[in-house]
Amino acid sequence: MLAVSCGGGGAAAPHDAAVSSDVSVAVVDAAADAADGAPALDAAVPPAPYPRPSYLHLSETGLYSDLASLTIAPSAIPFEPGYKLWSDGATKRRWIRLPPGTKIDTSDMDHWVFPIGTQFWKEFSLNGVLLETRLVEHYGTGPDDYWLGAFVWNADQTDADFAPDGQQNIAGTMHDAPAQKDCGECHRGDIGRVLGFSAIQLSAAATPPNLQSLAAAGVLSDAPAAGGYPLGADPVTTAALGYLHANCGHCHNPSGTSWPDTQMVLRSVVADTGLDMSAVYGSIVNVPLQYWRGGEITVRVAPGQPDASAIVARMSARGNDDQMPPLATELVDSTGLDSIRQWISGLSP
Repeated sequence: MLAVSCGGGGAAAPHDAAVSSDVSVAVVDAAADAADGAPALDAAVPPAPYPRPSYLHLSETGLYSDLASLTIAPSAIPFEPGYKLWSDGATKRRWIRLPPGTKIDTSDMDHWVFPIGTQFWKEFSLNGVLLETRLVEHYGTGPDDYWLGAFVWNADQTDADFAPDGQQNIAGTMHDAPAQKDCGECHRGDIGRVLGFSAIQLSAAATPPNLQSLAAAGVLSDAPAAGGYPLGADPVTTAALGYLHANCGHCHNPSGTSWPDTQMVLRSVVADTGLDMSAVYGSIVNVPLQYWRGGEITVRVAPGQPDASAIVARMSARGNDDQMPPLATELVDSTGLDSIRQWISGLSP
């Protein structure tokens, strides 16, 4: 999956693809010269719906132009979301392939819908060893016409095999690949099924493709705000809201799996960006606990008191039912936790 759901940053693995920055920029530049090697955006008829893929190996998905050298295809464009999902310190790389001649439906700026044929990949590695690569692919017009799954790399690092049931402790690490049936636990929280390639995420992206370059390329159906959608009015608030958005918001939103139990909003929306008082604030600050029972802790966020805040307690837990997020992590993200503690400490009681 993708977390373009699921993923924290880190230095690139030693298998970095030979994709030049010229090619990367050209693919999202409507004025790019096709002679430079980039496919023009209007060079093909947009893809029609096609049958659900039956992939068995990562090599079948089109990510690589040369698998032996692990060379990424030029049409697969690397990107980095502005706010990262914690993945227990794994190094991650991400790519998008947007079919030529298509646009992303951004009529709802909070919920982008990608054209048929769009593919997103996310690669996980540790200490230079490739562990798994996840794919999200939009193949039809139905609301569930998305292929989501994980490919686990073999011991020879020559290909990755589709793992419908997931795999635990890949290559002797604590890293686990999710079962295909579990991908929706995170990804169904957004109609477009993609979590890390959005107006808010790309407003904070340090390098193209970002919100500005996509708008300039003409691949967004509706133009974003000129200044993008920054979170918070100060760096501490931005870091905290961005962390909650990336790590918690895919479940804690009106369409997410946690909504029936908690009705808690941790996903920011563009209408709230740049403000201190957002939907997230209203959902957690001084709000009594609704589902979890935390003993002496009685509210989700106690202003000025991180240790009296349920969010801090649950982010600090691992290996039991208290931990948050409940899936895909076995280590506490100390940096992310510090950003939340700092933000709560600065809130006025």
